[in-house]
This record gives sequence, structure tokens and C-alpha cells, in this order.
Amino acid sequence: MLKRVLMAVTFAILPGLALAQRDIGAMPKEVFTAKTVAIVNNTHNDQVEQGAIEALKRRGKLTVIDDSDVADVTLTFDKRSEHEGTSKTTTGDDGKPNTSYGMTFGSSTYMKAVLKGSVLPFFKTSTGDSKKKAGIGCVTDLESAYNSGR
Repeated sequence: MLKRVLMAVTFAILPGLALAQRDIGAMPKEVFTAKTVAIVNNTHNDQVEQGAIEALKRRGKLTVIDDSDVADVTLTFDKRSEHEGTSKTTTGDDGKPNTSYGMTFGSSTYMKAVLKGSVLPFFKTSTGDSKKKAGIGCVTDLESAYNSGR
């Protein structure tokens, strides 16, 4: 239990890491009979979609179509930006306080997979990667979960 709490705190404190976060339960049986997949790309970066399509074609089990209303599975990609500010106060050689402020910026790509007729995702993942690598990584995470039958 403590390990799970520490992992949750780590991912909350360190956004934008290239490590993927997965949220998987048991794969619904419909996933194993799916033939078509649609991609909804809300990242405003076409390379994310290109990476996802490349990874899906490499696997060869699903046909990518444009219409998410008729696709057996829909993969939705979103991007979230994070920022964190830190301030630091030290004492200078003259005895006066010196204050500095720093800001870090990062972003993560999130993917959720939903079966036709459902609104709840059966799989979610995220990565600190961007562009094409994010699309490939998210689809690879889904493929790993699929292959493990989870």
C-alpha cells in the first residue's frame, strides 16, 4: 500500500517524465474481436497521430478508419501542460537574503481507449514523450496490455 502511495506521489510531483503511466483493468472480450480503430487527436500535433497509425499498422490486427462512431475501438489523444514554480532564499556573503524563483515547464500526452457504444475507457496511458514518439509509445502500451490479456 505504501509503495502505491509513493508511486502516486512521485508521478504527481514529477510531471512530464518520459515514463508511461498505465491504468488497466481486465481487457473486455470485445477488444480481442475488434477489427477497426479510429483516432481522435486533440493534441494539435499531427505527428502524434502519425506515430499511432505507424504502430497500429506494424501490428496489423486493426484497420484504421476515420469515423469514430463506427469504429470498434476509438483512441483519443490529449495533451496536458504542467508547470511548477520554486523559490529559494539564501543568505549572501553580505548577510542579506537573496531570493530566486525558477519555473519548470513540461507536457504529457494522454491516450484513452474506448469501445464502440461505451463512454468509459477500458485502457488509459500517458507519456512525457511528444510528437510521433508519444503516439507510438501509447499504442505500444495498449499492445502490451492486450498481449498480456489483462
